[in-house]
Amino acid sequence: MKNLKSYLPALFAVLFFVGCAKDPALFTESDGLSFGTTDPNIYYSFAKYPTKLIDTLQIPINVFGNAAATARPISIEVLNSPDLNAVQGVHFKLLSNPVIPANSFKTNISIAVYRTIDLEAATVKFALKIKPNDAFPGNGISAQQSLTINLAYIQQPVTWGTLTGLPFAGYSTNFGTWTKTKYKLILEALYDPLKGETVTEFASGNRFAGQHPIIYDQYVAVVRNYIRVNYPGNYGGSGATLKDPDANNQLIQVGPANY
Repeated sequence: MKNLKSYLPALFAVLFFVGCAKDPALFTESDGLSFGTTDPNIYYSFAKYPTKLIDTLQIPINVFGNAAATARPISIEVLNSPDLNAVQGVHFKLLSNPVIPANSFKTNISIAVYRTIDLEAATVKFALKIKPNDAFPGNGISAQQSLTINLAYIQQPVTWGTLTGLPFAGYSTNFGTWTKTKYKLILEALYDPLKGETVTEFASGNRFAGQHPIIYDQYVAVVRNYIRVNYPGNYGGSGATLKDPDANNQLIQVGPANY
């Protein structure tokens, strides 16, 4: 027992030096940047804001690394490829020279987007990529280095559905078949002047009672009443009518829809 006690100090000393030798190295990855969005696509439709001809998107940028005592510049590249049909200076413009503020881990970059005539016929898109620079030489989160922005105006929402399908908007008892003329009428009827916006999407739920938000039924009623007041001839009354050139000049009716 006496011999064991005499060896203990030496044993502890060996363990101490072995433990020190195995201390992990500190994380020394270079600072980098990433877009602060989990989805690599952003969708923006001017249909939601009928009075706007220009708007500004705020795109979040996050630092992967450390904060700094001074502001640091952000380098953004506009990508080119055959499927990226938005034109810089026509459909969009990067505003100012973005920076990460001093002592901060995030900021937003501002991008102006414009409602152009061609948006009535098709969606356009552009893509941005973060470029490493002297302030941020690292790669950040690899999956969040690029971002695609899709611009639209009067295009059919992907969730619209059909006359006999499950999605709410396109079903025969609600808004029916999507056409550009009918959609513009719906946007007008649901426009909120206080907010400066309207309702463009009916993304959740199907046609069955209890399986879509109750507010959707109110939307159909609002549009139907809007037509009755502004185009009484569409419901057999006397006065103005609104026909749909996209649907053989039929009178537009909703809730239920006549086409």
